[in-house]
Amino acid sequence: MTVRGRSSRYRALLTGAELKAAEIEWLRQRNIEVEVCRHDLSEVELARALLGKDAYILGGVERATAAALSTADDLKVIAFMGVGYHAYVDTAAATAAGIAVTNAPGANARAVAEFAIGLMLDAWRGITDLTMETKAGRWPETRARDLYGKTLGIVGMGTIGTIVARIAVGGFGMRVVYVSRTAKRELERDIAARRVELPELLAESDVISLHAPYGPQTARMIGEAQLAAVKPGAILINTSEAELVDPAPLRTALLDGRLAAAAMDGYYVVPAPSDQNDPFGLIALGNDKLLVTPHAAGATEESYRAMLAANAESVENILETGEDPRVVNPGFRDHARWLPVRHRR
Repeated sequence: MTVRGRSSRYRALLTGAELKAAEIEWLRQRNIEVEVCRHDLSEVELARALLGKDAYILGGVERATAAALSTADDLKVIAFMGVGYHAYVDTAAATAAGIAVTNAPGANARAVAEFAIGLMLDAWRGITDLTMETKAGRWPETRARDLYGKTLGIVGMGTIGTIVARIAVGGFGMRVVYVSRTAKRELERDIAARRVELPELLAESDVISLHAPYGPQTARMIGEAQLAAVKPGAILINTSEAELVDPAPLRTALLDGRLAAAAMDGYYVVPAPSDQNDPFGLIALGNDKLLVTPHAAGATEESYRAMLAANAESVENILETGEDPRVVNPGFRDHARWLPVRHRR
């Protein structure tokens, strides 16, 4: 593989959204010639689209599997348009092929936090279910609960969790407890947030909101034991990744009423299956029990521009220097024969 000089443009594939003319021109000015494809390419279609591409900006729901990457001989970088790339990129296969993988941490933090608050309100008050019932010609009686004064438990107090906490306290007068690898002293001073261990958070929280990054240590961190310990009538919000929660005990907790409701942005199968084809039996649950949205939390005009800018910068950095602070698989350098010798390990 060879890296082009500044005199010729890098060839990139972008999936998941139509670009405006100004955005295409902006990429051209950064030396990137982009081909835009739809968001749901099959493995074979993705493999074909990646032929001859130097870079791949992944903004759709297709999977960059080992098979899809196997013939992408010119590909040097996959820039994921968001944070949670694990379900969409076979990182081990990319690393073995000498392909850098980057993401865009923080670029959509505000958008995801606001969406989490929206899901919280919807699940707590049953807004979607009430809408569906009313449009079906029914006029259901309901008596919900205020969020004011309730306890919000945040698992993963990073940038997104911090924004959620501040909105919840400032807008709804909620109390905040949180689980985090490190204490957030400034936040504790500002909003009286209290750092606790997970069992205490589950027992105290009326609303549990998951913002932990997905990885080996957090996979299915909310399982049978954890769901059995939640405060009765609590709701669970997950705008991180579906795999933080074990689906079987989640279904049980929703059916037996331990959890009043849950809402998740994304699903264990992408795109989400029909009721009949769902291996986890969750999609068939009513909107009063489970809300599922299509990995849309970070999708705003503002966040899209921020993510595209971060991805373009990563593509440019990798193709020009082999270095970028957003690289999530530094081991790619051990296999990237296209890198200058000084950048190889």
